Amino acid sequence: MLQAVLFDAYGTLLDTGTGSVEAAGRILQKNGREDIPPAGFYARWKELHAHHMGAVRPFANEEEIYRLDLRELYQEYNICGEADKDVAAMLAVLGTRTPYPEAGGVLRRLAREVEVYIASVTDTKPLQQDLERGGLCVRRVFTSEGLRCYKPDPAFYTAILEELGIRPEEALFVGDSLINDVLGPQRVGIPACWVNRGGKPAGEARPAYIIEKLDGLCPIVDSLLGGEP
Repeated sequence: MLQAVLFDAYGTLLDTGTGSVEAAGRILQKNGREDIPPAGFYARWKELHAHHMGAVRPFANEEEIYRLDLRELYQEYNICGEADKDVAAMLAVLGTRTPYPEAGGVLRRLAREVEVYIASVTDTKPLQQDLERGGLCVRRVFTSEGLRCYKPDPAFYTAILEELGIRPEEALFVGDSLINDVLGPQRVGIPACWVNRGGKPAGEARPAYIIEKLDGLCPIVDSLLGGEP
């Protein structure tokens, strides 16, 4: 039987908005590179960020990885700036995200029936700031910084299962990323519910459940707990 619902944070409970693209624009403007589209620059930044999360050894927290990202971006785009200082514009965005409108109500509703946790790729402090400001409460928060590894490393998910003392089939992972929140958990046996807000194709991924908004999760959890589907 279901014992725990594990939520991704950003893009699932918390809306990331356009702050990161705007921060990229400020960095480019500061360095006189208005010729580079901020959205494209940030898209490349995200690619490097994901690569570094999987490649950097020993473990580095997300703030350190943001600095590494920008150093490489400056080399790639031939930008003559001070990356370690300029990254402050991007770091300032962290901890400023707001919840999706339905997030608080869904968490409160589910918490009456099952243990609810957050399992997020992030540093702990900015996530706690976002949760407190948004009034989102869960039983416990797991972060990549605390676990010392990133999604989709199997160790991320197995460490949480071990901490909670539950089997994979007793958990449900809920998130918006097909790689981090569907394929990653499934590799260790955790069923996944994909939050597909944008109506994107699932490709080769096969989530156990697909919802467009978090409201759709409540009947799924009821069913898994033995109630009405």
